[in-house]
Amino acid sequence: MNELTAVHTCGMAIVGQGVATAPDLSGLRPKRKASLYADPLSWLVLDAVEHAVDDCGEEFLSERESVGHIVVSDQCTIHTMREIAAAIPAGRISPLRFSGANPGSVCSLPSQLLGFSGPSMTLSMPAEKGLPFAKVLAGIWLGQHSAAHVLLTSHTAGAAGHRVTSTIFKKTGQGD
Repeated sequence: MNELTAVHTCGMAIVGQGVATAPDLSGLRPKRKASLYADPLSWLVLDAVEHAVDDCGEEFLSERESVGHIVVSDQCTIHTMREIAAAIPAGRISPLRFSGANPGSVCSLPSQLLGFSGPSMTLSMPAEKGLPFAKVLAGIWLGQHSAAHVLLTSHTAGAAGHRVTSTIFKKTGQGD
């Protein structure tokens, strides 16, 4: 059972789910050349999202333009922020590094590469505290037709490494 199955669904159905793990973010490198400056967590989020998308059918793929995405992580882009801070004494930092340090970038990389154009948000807080709020927001987006599907992605880190879970929701047409 993951973090989301314990949260009340409020008229939403899970249509896809994916998990990606890594013992350490420093070893993650881009698989594509789209953004060499994305934080390593962004690439792990992309992996989880792609696994979730693999669970979905053609309906989801045909509605990519209205897919919303909410990411909950208390670390976000801390890896890149630390790299930038360490590079300051050398006096040479590419301005492109700063875009990868924006906490919202962990949410935007999948949108850029997979063609999602719905609303997006990053909640910089622990998953156990942020998921209930993210779930309510996902329900609002679906209920107001701001998004046809909403990806809800959570990131946790511990001694075993990093774990990212992405779950895709759609409105069921009935309230709970």
